[in-house]
Amino acid sequence: MSITQDAIAERLIEPATAREIRERAGITQARLAAELDVWPNTVQRWETGVSRPRGGLRLRYARLLAQINELQVAA
Repeated sequence: MSITQDAIAERLIEPATAREIRERAGITQARLAAELDVWPNTVQRWETGVSRPRGGLRLRYARLLAQINELQVAA
């Protein structure tokens, strides 16, 4: 990702939108969690807005969602 894309990714997608992106791609919470090396219930808490990822994990999550979304738009 470019610096611009990273800056955009820093503004984390809203929880409901993140869930929609994941579901539209047919990816389970468990699969997304495995990609990020977190527990599935952590992804569930992010998607319900109970908690938010922080630090480097926040950027990794945002990047992953952006990449998934780009693939869906391109398809």
